[in-house]
Amino acid sequence: MPNKFESPAGWSPPGAEFQNQRSTGRTLGGVLFGLLVTPVGIALAAKGGADIRYWVIVGAVVDRWTAALEITVGSLLLLLVATLAVFAPAGTIVASLVWGIFPGILHILFPDDTFRLISSLPFTDSAMVVALHSWVTYGFALISGFMLLGAGFVGVLRRR
Repeated sequence: MPNKFESPAGWSPPGAEFQNQRSTGRTLGGVLFGLLVTPVGIALAAKGGADIRYWVIVGAVVDRWTAALEITVGSLLLLLVATLAVFAPAGTIVASLVWGIFPGILHILFPDDTFRLISSLPFTDSAMVVALHSWVTYGFALISGFMLLGAGFVGVLRRR
């Protein structure tokens, strides 16, 4: 006896396009993307902020636009990581923990070791070490980390 309720060919239930499909590749790619783009955004924003601080202290405004551009590009990269939460919330959450919340908490717990830990990072010169140390010391690492964590949680809740 044939099934009385067979669906027509190509038919799917309403809302099927919004169902959460498990995608390990998308999650892994999102985590890698977040872990790679977040430190670049932080480095650019921190370097631009340090350059602006220097130019304000010295009183010269010759290279002000380069510093402002660094801050803008760094902020846009962090926005890109926050936007990543729509596609792979785990990427934004992991990046927020690794590059924002953990360094901020480590600085609160061990403030004397912060400069030594930052200076041991690869691909950093002395100006970048000072900029990143200021970024962590002034609380921007913790602030940006919690903002990205919030974006990641919104991405998780949106998918439910």
